[in-house]
Amino acid sequence: MINFGFWNLIIVIVVALVLKNNWRLDDDEKAAWKNSLFLKSSAIQRLMQFLRQPIVNFIIQAVVVLVVTRFLCYTGWLVYFLNQPNPPLWDFKWFYVASKLAHQHLSPFNVEVFNQSFCSLTKTCGFIPPFVYPPNIIPLIWFLGYFSINTAFTIWIVMHILAIGLALWGVNILLESKSPAFRTICTISAALIYGLVRDLQVGNLAIFVAVLILWMFILARKYQDIPAGLCLGIAVCKPTLAALFILYFLLKRRFSLVFVSVITGTSLVFLGLALTGNSVTQYLPDTARGFALWLNDPSNSPYLSITRLDLMVVGPRLLPNNPLFAKLLSDFIVLILVSFVGWYWYLQQSLTAWSKEIYLAEIVLVSCLSIAINYSQQTSTVMLIPAVVFLLNDFLYQIRYYKFSMSRMSVWLAGVCFLAVQTAVIHGWLIGSLANRWDVKAGKLPYFLKVTIFALPSYAILGITLSILVLAISSLRQKQLLKFEP
Repeated sequence: MINFGFWNLIIVIVVALVLKNNWRLDDDEKAAWKNSLFLKSSAIQRLMQFLRQPIVNFIIQAVVVLVVTRFLCYTGWLVYFLNQPNPPLWDFKWFYVASKLAHQHLSPFNVEVFNQSFCSLTKTCGFIPPFVYPPNIIPLIWFLGYFSINTAFTIWIVMHILAIGLALWGVNILLESKSPAFRTICTISAALIYGLVRDLQVGNLAIFVAVLILWMFILARKYQDIPAGLCLGIAVCKPTLAALFILYFLLKRRFSLVFVSVITGTSLVFLGLALTGNSVTQYLPDTARGFALWLNDPSNSPYLSITRLDLMVVGPRLLPNNPLFAKLLSDFIVLILVSFVGWYWYLQQSLTAWSKEIYLAEIVLVSCLSIAINYSQQTSTVMLIPAVVFLLNDFLYQIRYYKFSMSRMSVWLAGVCFLAVQTAVIHGWLIGSLANRWDVKAGKLPYFLKVTIFALPSYAILGITLSILVLAISSLRQKQLLKFEP
């Protein structure tokens, strides 16, 4: 896993010392847990005794140190990346070519124009999936066109690193514990989400959208609707991940936030059309044609793609020879999931007198729906970062206020396990290594593997959503009981 050369050994030692100094509870946490009925449970006591055994304790510490060290070793990988003669980031090239075309007042949404420019600028020719992002992305990537491809690539990488830093900072703000130990656990857990690394590897912009959504929630929770609306309006440049939040805030009656986001998004759309020399009547047929070609590409097709993790691929994988029933099955699963989330939202609102306050559970569920019901790929798992915070906050809440419940903890552990599926261990190692053995794009992947191992990320999205839904609903009932207790 790690090359234990001299410098790597030094890094391991430094990581171990830093983690040791931060692996502690603060005084407030200790006082809150002193009389915890949760921790006094016989099952928890037995678990704690097991974890305190020297060999078990050492193994846990060693695994944590190696995982953190692995992330630090990505520094060397980044240095290697930045010294490549030709930028290897696949998704980045789309944004760079689109920006260059916009600087020439040409439309990247036209399939032929984009294909020809992609060939001349990146030296990659042949059939290229078209550029299908909405026009509001053009002003946001406009700056790339001022630089050579290598310089723009370096700037793009630095922006990704800064975005990851903002994401990890944001989750620490949302974490309800101030103890260094839980902050360390939260940071490491969030960093393990595969989308962070995958987004950096391919140069997508999902991490930027996830950060904007995360900070939108932080601002909206403080009723700072104008900056929150700006964040949401910019995030809609990837509408599959962000558009659902506009509906959510409409239902919450946060109209000023919605107004700012709509104005921001609309302004960017018209500015993008102007920069590319387009009108709405020119853009719509170009994008309709491009979208049809893009959807038929093997990497996007619900019947062939193994990188898609939305629930719309469940039916086509299970029923590849029955397109109608496959679509009906996927639609049915999505409908049931949306209905359950809507039911939770109704319960939440009715118990809070239809408050305009924004709750973490709601944001997490909307984030899950945004990658469950729409097209989403591996990079989109960055939207699950708030789910990490929710699970940790829920665990802390149970310790502080309630007795140990085996059924509830089983649901919590299921959520953790489903979230673990969305790490590089499953996505990059298990699925990636298996996929190399078959010609996936030609449809030669065995049916059994397609509906089991290669479908794990999609099943995990469904499992995470349902687990968080059950925990959120049960928390509503617990808090109502707590309110009436003397």
